[in-house]
Amino acid sequence: MIAFLEGLLVEKHPTHVLIDVQGVGYYVHISLASYESLSVEDGRVKVLTHLHVREDAMTLYGFSALSERDLFERLIAVSGIGPPMALKILSGIPIADFRRLVASEDARGLTRIKGIGQKLAQRLVLEMKDKIGDIAPEDLTPDAIGHADPDVLDEAAAALAGLGANPVQARKIVASVLKDMGDDAPIEEVIKRSLKRV
Repeated sequence: MIAFLEGLLVEKHPTHVLIDVQGVGYYVHISLASYESLSVEDGRVKVLTHLHVREDAMTLYGFSALSERDLFERLIAVSGIGPPMALKILSGIPIADFRRLVASEDARGLTRIKGIGQKLAQRLVLEMKDKIGDIAPEDLTPDAIGHADPDVLDEAAAALAGLGANPVQARKIVASVLKDMGDDAPIEEVIKRSLKRV
């Protein structure tokens, strides 16, 4: 298995990156969360990877954090979820929120992710509730920002997402605003300021 790739970043897109590793170009599928948090230094990048092998194809998936790869690998073990759907889940909800919804068995909350219906949400809760604690901490992901009040963070991020912002980006923006304003800021003001940064 290819555990990681390190090389020159040739192309970066919200859905994939192209990495030159000693003259060999690797096409790597990524989530929106990895796109936003990928660290590039002097044109070079390092991504953790998962090689998905089928009879007709070998596909590389890349991640900017161990927690993201861990969750991806647990998601594709759930019946009915393939790598594309797993990436869609990683793009549609921060890892911390996903863990919280599964741990509290909130299948309805999971249906807010695009492409997840009630049946699939219930299956996710059923098959992942005992494994969710094994996922690596979100040490390098965008949702690990500051120590914002989780209720204010969730409510304001949900409001932004309801107005069309990407859920991962919305949470990141709200966390940043709360860091500037303080946890006791009125939620209406937090949402107003957050909207200006979308």
